[in-house]
Amino acid sequence: MSNAVALVTFARFPSEMAYGTHLIQIAKGFLQNNFEVNIYYPKTYNAKTISTDPNDYYNLNNEINFIEVENNDITSSKFYNSLPIYVQRVLYSINTFIWVKNLKKSHSKEEFLWSTNPNLIWSLKKEFKFLIYEKHGEGRFIQKFFTSKLKKIKNAFLIGVTEKSFKEIEDAINQPLQLPNGVDTTLFKPKNRLNDQLNVGYVGYLETYGVDKGVLNSTKELIKIRKDINFSTTIIGGPEYKINEIKELISKNDCEDFFNISNSIPHIDVPMIISEFDIGIVPYPNNQHMNLYASPMKIFELAACGVPILASNIEGHLQLKKYDLGIVYFQHDDFNDFKLKMIKLLQDEKLRLNLSKKSLQNIHQFSLENRIKIILQSVRSSIG
Repeated sequence: MSNAVALVTFARFPSEMAYGTHLIQIAKGFLQNNFEVNIYYPKTYNAKTISTDPNDYYNLNNEINFIEVENNDITSSKFYNSLPIYVQRVLYSINTFIWVKNLKKSHSKEEFLWSTNPNLIWSLKKEFKFLIYEKHGEGRFIQKFFTSKLKKIKNAFLIGVTEKSFKEIEDAINQPLQLPNGVDTTLFKPKNRLNDQLNVGYVGYLETYGVDKGVLNSTKELIKIRKDINFSTTIIGGPEYKINEIKELISKNDCEDFFNISNSIPHIDVPMIISEFDIGIVPYPNNQHMNLYASPMKIFELAACGVPILASNIEGHLQLKKYDLGIVYFQHDDFNDFKLKMIKLLQDEKLRLNLSKKSLQNIHQFSLENRIKIILQSVRSSIG
């Protein structure tokens, strides 16, 4: 079995979006299992694409081969963005199939293909010996159709990152896996937190598909709590207009001295920033994608650093209870409950210490190397 894998994405790459980080984590997991890794991605011009070499942006030492494949980026045109969303989705899917033709000319005849896009995998099924599909989203219309096709072919191996996504593929011809996202435990790790003040923090994008992730409402409560308890807050993330909303709120309440707010930091600094938190927040709303299909990377990153976590009790977060990480849950639509749970965490040092110990005792199961090893073992057992 050849140890070379093609990771293929039609998403913007590199970008500040969490998907890019996940892609790199998958790549590192394959590297740790002695694979040559090639990442194929489309050339894009949209403002969300970072015009930085991926090796530089993700601070890699050229261990991963990045291959930018020529693409007609329709998403960067004003005409495309003026169209109804359902028309955009159709055109985007058509553009995917057109791009595949360029990809077929570019790839290096690897035996393994990995992607989160079923359209891509189906279009490339004859190019690779082993197909690995991770189901991260609901998938609509065309993606649902090609997911149903992948479930029926012998060389396709399907993974659901949440219980919901797993249920939608559990009738696949090869036994599928339910496997949450992993975390780079070589980068995200604990450090001694010797801050003069307790530090509450969030690092990550502040919205998903235009849906606010709850950080603004959390900030409102943190401002109230700060009147009685001495602590600082760090919030880092994009897009810029969302971070500006938070800055405006802080300015109105005359508490800039207690907040560290930024819309971007170098990618390499993210683990260090997170490891300095005394409490991390993941206040996501009861949105269908985040609730049912997204395995929350931020929770794993905080846990790997031994940071106590205050997370909303959406289904996607509650599914993590069985892994016994250091999480306190609040009612997702009740930020008064967020405030009460946060006050408890700020005041109870013993609780914070116990939560940190729980995470550090159990996070190893989500290491990149272990996660990919489980996937490869599943592939090998299925093919005998």
